[in-house]
Amino acid sequence: MGDVAPRSHALSAIAGAALLVLTACGTGSDPDPASSPTATTPKATQGTADPTPPADEPAGTPAPEALSRFRCEKISSGWAATGVVANGGKSAATFRVTVYVGPADGSDRDASTRTLADVAAGGSTEFRLEKIPAEGSTCHVQVLRADG
Repeated sequence: MGDVAPRSHALSAIAGAALLVLTACGTGSDPDPASSPTATTPKATQGTADPTPPADEPAGTPAPEALSRFRCEKISSGWAATGVVANGGKSAATFRVTVYVGPADGSDRDASTRTLADVAAGGSTEFRLEKIPAEGSTCHVQVLRADG
C-alpha cells in the first residue's frame, strides 16, 4: 500500500514553512481523537527507513486532519511511529507521512517518509515506520496530500 522513501529534509523547512504542518508528540497516542478521522484498516503497512542524501522539498497540501491514532515511541531497534491516514476527499489521493525525532531548532535533519498511494475516497490505511533517525526524544510528524 505504501513505500518507504527515506528522505533527508531540512528541519527548517519542516519547522518554519507555513505550508508544512507539524505535530509534536511524546510517546502517547493522539490526545484529541475527536479532532481526527477515526476510520481504520485491519493491517498496517510496515517498513524500515534509513536516512538518505537531501531531496527536493516535498510536494502536496498539508493534511494534518487526515492523521489519527498517531503514536511515536522508542523501541529496541530505535524509534517507530504508527498511525492511520484517512482520505476525507471525493477522489483517491496519495499521502506522504514524514516523521522526525529530535529538536525543532531549524537545523537540517534526517527524517523518514512513507508514501501511501491511492487511498480511496472515504477510505483509510494504517502505516508504520521503524528505525526513524533520532537526535532527541520529541517526535514530529507531517502529512501531505497529493491528489492521486
